Amino acid sequence: MSGSRLHQLSRPDRYRTGYRPSFYSAYARAAKRYGFEAGRYSGFAFRNNKVVQVRSFHDRSTHHEVAAESIQNGALYNMEYVVPVSIGTPPVTLHLDFDTGSSDLWVWSSEIAGAHQYREQHRVYHPHRSSTAEHTNGKWEISYGDGSSASGDVYTDNVHVAGIHIQGQAVEVAHHLSSAFLKDGGNDGLLGLAWPKLNTVQPHRVATPMQNMMEKGLINPPVFTVKLGHGSEPSFYSFGYIDHTVTPHEIVYHHIDNSKGFWEVASTAYAVNRQHRRRNQNNTAILDTGTTLCLVHDDVVEQIYHQIPGARYSNRRGGWIYPHHAKVPEIHLAIGHTMYRLNAVDFPCSNAGDGLNFGGIQSRGNLDYDIFGDVFLKSLYVVFNQGEKKVGVAQRDD
Repeated sequence: MSGSRLHQLSRPDRYRTGYRPSFYSAYARAAKRYGFEAGRYSGFAFRNNKVVQVRSFHDRSTHHEVAAESIQNGALYNMEYVVPVSIGTPPVTLHLDFDTGSSDLWVWSSEIAGAHQYREQHRVYHPHRSSTAEHTNGKWEISYGDGSSASGDVYTDNVHVAGIHIQGQAVEVAHHLSSAFLKDGGNDGLLGLAWPKLNTVQPHRVATPMQNMMEKGLINPPVFTVKLGHGSEPSFYSFGYIDHTVTPHEIVYHHIDNSKGFWEVASTAYAVNRQHRRRNQNNTAILDTGTTLCLVHDDVVEQIYHQIPGARYSNRRGGWIYPHHAKVPEIHLAIGHTMYRLNAVDFPCSNAGDGLNFGGIQSRGNLDYDIFGDVFLKSLYVVFNQGEKKVGVAQRDD
C-alpha cells in the first residue's frame, strides 16, 4: 500500500460556535462510565471533546497519517480526542472518539429517531446508501446508572482508519440515543480500543477494529500507540507502528490485567514535590483515553491539593479548585515500577470562576482502582500491545 503525506484538518464547521465542555461534564462522564459514587467528597458528574491524527505502518516503507485538531474547553483545556474514520461505499467520514476504555464501534446514523435538531452538529452514516453494508441479527446497547443510553442494530461494512482498509467490520448503528448522548456535539460516535470482553453486541460479541487488524494481518506488530498533545499541539494514534521520535526517553513495558476488559496496570506509588509515598500494593489504574480527568484515591488527592496555596474542595462547585495563579506541585504517578511526571500545563481542567480552576486530578470516589485519563496521558507516549498483553510507557518532555 502506498504512503501518504500528513494532511492538516481545518476546524470542522459542524462544531457549534462557543462549544465549551465543562469540568462537570468531564466528571459526570467518568462517573457514568465506571458507576462510582463520591467517596469522602460529594461532587457532581458528565462527558466531553478533541481531534486527533492517526498513523499506521504496514511495513517499514509505508506511512499513513491523518491530521489532528483539538476541540477545547477554553485556551488550555482539551476535553476529548476525535479522529476521522471513513465507513461504507461510497465512504462517509465521521469523527469518532477513540476510546481505550470501551470496545464498541458505534456511530450516529440516519436511523436515529427524533434527533433532527441535533443532526446539523454531526455527520451520519447511512447504511442503506452503502453498497457494501450488510445487516446482521446483532443488537447493541450501552446504558449507565443515570438512565442515559444508546442502542441500535449492527451492520458489517468497509472501514478505513489511517489508510488501513478493514473489510466486513461490525459497525453498531445508533437507532436510539438518550438526551445525554444527543447533546454531546463533539463526536459522531465512538471507536473502542479496549479488550473484546467489553463489547456490548448481542447475541454474540463482535470483533473490534483492532482485533480485525490483527487477525487479518493488516498490522505488524500488533500494537497501537497514543500521543495526546497539550492544548493545540499535534496528537496522533498509530497502528502497527511505534514512533521512537516522539520522546528520547526509554519506552518501559508493563504487564496489564485485561480480566475486566480494560488496559489495567499496577500503580502502587506516587510523589508530590519529590516526596515519595507508597500505596496499597494491590492498587491498579486503568489507562483510558475516553476519560478526561485523572481520578485517584482521596488520600492522594488531598496530598496534592494541600501543596497548592489556596486550594480547597468546593461543595458548591462539586470538585477540587485552586487559584489560577497558584503554582502546581511536581506530581509523579507510578505505572508498574516506574514513576511518570504529570506535566503541570495539563493540570487545570476548566475555569471554575472567581479566579479559580478545577484541577484535573479528582477523587475516584468508591472505585477500587484509579482512572488515568487524558490529564495524565498527555504527559506520556503509550504503546498498547494487544498481541503480548502489555503496555509500553515513555515520559515526554514536550
